[in-house]
Amino acid sequence: MLEFFGLRDNPFKLEVILETFVGYKAEREMVINAINNKEKLTLISGPTGAGKTTLLLWVFNNFNYKNKIFFYRPPSTQKELLEKINKNNTNFFEKIQLYFSKDKLKILNKKNIIVFIDEATFMTDDIIEYLKVLVDHTKATFVLAGLPEFEERLLKQHRTFYERISTKIYLKSLDPESGRELIKKRLTYANNPNLFTDNAIDAIYRLAGGFPREILKISYECLLLAYKEGKKVVDVDIVEKIYEDRRPPEAILKLTEKQRYIAEIIVKYGPKTANELLKMVRERYKDMSLHALSNILRRMVESKYLIRTKVKGRYIYDIVPSIKNYLIKEVMK
Repeated sequence: MLEFFGLRDNPFKLEVILETFVGYKAEREMVINAINNKEKLTLISGPTGAGKTTLLLWVFNNFNYKNKIFFYRPPSTQKELLEKINKNNTNFFEKIQLYFSKDKLKILNKKNIIVFIDEATFMTDDIIEYLKVLVDHTKATFVLAGLPEFEERLLKQHRTFYERISTKIYLKSLDPESGRELIKKRLTYANNPNLFTDNAIDAIYRLAGGFPREILKISYECLLLAYKEGKKVVDVDIVEKIYEDRRPPEAILKLTEKQRYIAEIIVKYGPKTANELLKMVRERYKDMSLHALSNILRRMVESKYLIRTKVKGRYIYDIVPSIKNYLIKEVMK
């Protein structure tokens, strides 16, 4: 397929390509200013696929500073956190000193190390509390990225940590100009900048609701369909066919009030177990029981609104892709 379109690589692979990063200029400046101003704790939040990881990596790679470290996943223990920080920000002699020293925070007290942590949603309570100690008693700066539910968890369960966050940044979606630029940059990167018509690019942006990951996924679907039909250029007709395939079932309009609320929670905060959903649903429906919720979830699975998957002995509920794409534009407005 790549040869058919004259591409040197898949332009829409779901990988971070910093050369094609677009949009969020104000948000980039906010993160950099927070670091330059020596703010100890910054939080980047936003829904799945909004570009949090890409923004975090862009700042990490473009911030001209030696003492920094990137965690793609939060460390699971205090020891892991300190060992990785010390290993990546010390010279040979400092490593020797640390080996014989009982003060494992020596480097963090001595140097202003910038620590970037992605997927902060998965951070344990112990690590959150330990970061609070490091924020208060060392020179380290922390930049975290996570889902909106992480911020909500901090607000409810770690209020004193939450109050230490100096800068909060929320990624919503790309503006139309940046959405178009993302597709064009990806196509240029793959060596065929004119593969998609302007009308097709505009239609993809609207269909994806401006979310970078959805833009890439829909663009790739268009590429596959154009190849199947033998078209050398992706036009708006191809996008319209993809839209028809992605259109949610008419039954979505018949969702009950409670079903709609559950669907919106999952769209906004990601897949959840029944117990996790119960806590969130009770914010509106205080008398909701686990039994009643389980019955609602069962009916939603039977109606093909939800997908139930067993992960490590627990059932996780997620919205089917067609409905998710429909609801995400409404929920994230």
